[in-house]
Amino acid sequence: MNANPHTEKCDELLEVLCHRHRRQILRFLGKRPTNTATVDEFVAHVDSPSGETALSTEMHHIHLPKLADSGLVEWDARSGTIRYYPDPLCREMLRTLRSHNVQSTNA
Repeated sequence: MNANPHTEKCDELLEVLCHRHRRQILRFLGKRPTNTATVDEFVAHVDSPSGETALSTEMHHIHLPKLADSGLVEWDARSGTIRYYPDPLCREMLRTLRSHNVQSTNA
């Protein structure tokens, strides 16, 4: 039995969007005129209880690789530049999650 490609995409997006930092980076980039920012710009924008250094480390080792693997962003680790490639289904999921005030997970 073949899996439904739409279902697989939904599953992948849900996994990517389960962490608030990944949702925040996509929203942050989506509000920028070129959908582009640096990791430092994002880290300075977010109030993280763990601090900027810890958040930057998480971004480089966890969140940005996961977003890049999903194809939602292109991330140049050397320059620290992140470019978001908006996806209609992802945008709808982000809107839905925001409307329900979904909080963070540790995923």
